[in-house]
Amino acid sequence: MTHVTLFWENQGLVGLESRGHSGQKPKGEDVVCAAVSTLVQALLVGLRDVAKASGDVVCEMNDSIPLIRVEWAKSRARELDLLTRTIALSLKEIASGYAGHVSVSEVHRS
Repeated sequence: MTHVTLFWENQGLVGLESRGHSGQKPKGEDVVCAAVSTLVQALLVGLRDVAKASGDVVCEMNDSIPLIRVEWAKSRARELDLLTRTIALSLKEIASGYAGHVSVSEVHRS
């Protein structure tokens, strides 16, 4: 199961974490896992190359889990909203179509 956690602060999305394999197919054949990975990679490309937010982004990866955690400065949350919410909604769509393989939870920080 791939677990996606969305991190919110003051009603702005400020990060996400994707952890684990979906288990829909064996590693290397899993289109659900590939879809989640592609969206997270698209988020990173969008933050770096389109929004030019590299200096305000922290990315942690661990291939042995697998884990990718991306957080961006809350001061830029509103500016990045179109990109980040599009990725979040797309991940939720995948989770709704593959409920046994992907889950999305949301953490609201104060």
